[in-house]
Order: sequence, then structure tokens, then C-alpha cells
Amino acid sequence: MVLFCIPCLVILAYFGIAGIFFPRYRNYIKEGWRCFLDKLKRRKCSASFDNRMRLALSMWFTERKMPSVGRFFNNKRNFETTLIIVGVVSTIVSIYLFYLLINYLISPPCVDDVCVIPVG
Repeated sequence: MVLFCIPCLVILAYFGIAGIFFPRYRNYIKEGWRCFLDKLKRRKCSASFDNRMRLALSMWFTERKMPSVGRFFNNKRNFETTLIIVGVVSTIVSIYLFYLLINYLISPPCVDDVCVIPVG
């Protein structure tokens, strides 16, 4: 069940970050949030947000003379599978970067103007 919410959640996270810098994407955040909550409640997206994003991505590739990639993302199953993979990979990368940040804050490599960088 939760697996079906991951594509909308990934799109929501993307537009949440993009909405900080580009105000035109802020409307997509509201639609994405509604879609995510609808899918959690086992309903179809009332705003059909995932379909609009799938078609927009497909058209974007088609307009840039990549029709095979556009056809790939036009398939709903391929689109959702790709978003799930992107979501899992970005989560793993984020956890690893957070781990590196914590290690850096706990034991910084430069203490008292002496930098120790382990080699090997």
C-alpha cells in the first residue's frame, strides 16, 4: 500500500525543494500533498497530479527530440518504478550524507590548525 504513495512523495519532495527557489512550483506542492494524502487513504488522486507530471515529463523529452525516452515515461508503470528507484536512492544518499555530517561535526579533520587526512 505505501509503495503506491512513494511516487507522489518523491515528486512532492522535488517540488518542495524547487519551490524554495522557484515560486512557480509552489502550486505543485499543494497538488502533490493532496495526491499523497489521497493515495494514503486508498483513493485516486483527485487532482491527478501524478498523471499530469508523467505526461509533462514525457512531453518534455519528446520536445527535446528524445521520443523513445518520452514513450518510456509515458507508461505509468515505468514512471512509477523510476520514481520509486529515485526515491530509494536519494534516501540512501541522504542518510549517508547525514552520517558523514555527524562524523565531521563529532571529530573534525582540522583541530588547532592541524589537518589530519587519513590516507589508505
